[in-house]
Amino acid sequence: MSIASLDFQQLPSASPLFRDYVGRFERLAPFFAHDPRDPAAYRRQADACAGRAYPRAAVGAALAAQNRRFGAPEAVLKNIALLERPECVVVCTGQQTGLFGGPLFTLYKACTALALATRLHADLGRPVVPLFWMASEDHDVAEADHVLLPDRTGALVTVRHQGWDSPDGFMPANLRLGPGIADTLARARACLPETEFLPELWRALGEAYTPGVTLSEAFGRWMTHLLGRFGLVLVDGADPRLKPLAGRLFQQEIAEAPRASRCILAASDALRAAGYPAQIEARPDGVCCFLLQGGRRPLVEDGGAFRLRDSGEAIPAADLARLAQDSPERFSPNVALRPIVQDTLFPTLAYIAGPGELAYFAQLGGLYEAVGVPMPLILPRASFTLLEPRMAALLERFHLGLPDLSREPEQLASALFRAQLPPDLERTLAQARQRVDEIFREVGDVIAAVDPTLRATVGQTAGHLKGHLEQLEKKAVQAIKRRESETRQQLTRLRQALMPAGKPQERVFPALPFLARFGPSLLDLVRRHLDGPGWTHGVIRLGEETQP
Repeated sequence: MSIASLDFQQLPSASPLFRDYVGRFERLAPFFAHDPRDPAAYRRQADACAGRAYPRAAVGAALAAQNRRFGAPEAVLKNIALLERPECVVVCTGQQTGLFGGPLFTLYKACTALALATRLHADLGRPVVPLFWMASEDHDVAEADHVLLPDRTGALVTVRHQGWDSPDGFMPANLRLGPGIADTLARARACLPETEFLPELWRALGEAYTPGVTLSEAFGRWMTHLLGRFGLVLVDGADPRLKPLAGRLFQQEIAEAPRASRCILAASDALRAAGYPAQIEARPDGVCCFLLQGGRRPLVEDGGAFRLRDSGEAIPAADLARLAQDSPERFSPNVALRPIVQDTLFPTLAYIAGPGELAYFAQLGGLYEAVGVPMPLILPRASFTLLEPRMAALLERFHLGLPDLSREPEQLASALFRAQLPPDLERTLAQARQRVDEIFREVGDVIAAVDPTLRATVGQTAGHLKGHLEQLEKKAVQAIKRRESETRQQLTRLRQALMPAGKPQERVFPALPFLARFGPSLLDLVRRHLDGPGWTHGVIRLGEETQP
């Protein structure tokens, strides 16, 4: 096993804002409370958290109940108990609760939080607990109800679960797996290689994803199976026991709307002026929370009253304020308010963000200030490509690097085949084109002396000859393509493994195919090469050492 690092400047998939955050932070410093590379910033944030009151006992009781339901081991329960200590702080991350754990980057986020919490505990001399916020109220179920898997030929297969015991439009917190989950599991298993690790992997996955449990609870069981032994504490944000502990935020948002939305709009304007797009599309009349009423219903402020944006139904301000006070569990924070809720409940030292989330936080500084909650340090999650031996061999054979695979398949194939042309052919054709230019330049001078109007005809004749030479070169390339059909298939397989559908591997595949091939030691391997955030993209070359 070996690991190499790539600068994000080399990866076209990285956004300009993300590249600047990890490489030129000074350009984005006005939008964040802390420089994540400043060691002193962590102690300042820890001290700021120590000076605030948090509902530690109530939060701990709710988390203990949640994590026991997920089958948490003693390492998790010990970390939950630490949360009640006044000097304890947390490193948090989170993600939507996707089918079978969601894409690989979900695990990388959790592993980054584990690694950073361990390091900061040593640096600060105080307990630092790793938390994973399960975004189980995210209503984009179409993103969470399927996985993309490579089948046994390497082709991409979409495995989607459709047998829900709940109406469409509900959230992962409410969506219950029906009996059809057995078929979904079977279709997923059919894609995976039969290895010594597969039976145990499938036993654990089947125990997590069973009929009758919600998608979010199944996710919690699965994440606990994978990472509970390391002490990762899961937080189900939809838990009605947590909502009253952040009720003040919902009340404030209703009382002051659309103040928060306008804070975001002001930050959006400043970001655009600095040359970056705004990730959160706020509205001047927006309310930063949803009403839970037959789904997650967006609200807008309307002249001192409120409306449901989807239906237009009016809600008097006094009624909504009373509901926020008496039944905070009826509300759900949007993407902007969610981290504020998190940091009201927990003494958050640092948040581990993906590239898109990091862009969200660039718009939230004013909102944190408006509600009086200290903004945590924001750090990029670890980012990896897992490189199996056969794919490593193909990269070496074709003299390609990971950034090359982001090119369009045909463009990449053409460049590769062109590079395989015999050097004498390319040199000979280049010399021929040069000689055509020289000869017809002389011919043009002679002909022009006879009749100047014929010079254009001479140029056209030269162009035709050069066109024939180009056609010969193209036919040579096509002949190589025909002879190298196996190479084309290998190139396709390589791209599907490392840049499936033109996207980074970590954003497409779940952990399942790698766990099936390499077993649970894969997680130990990833954690062994993490000591904190992902300032570069790691390429982990898997091999014999991956085996336990």
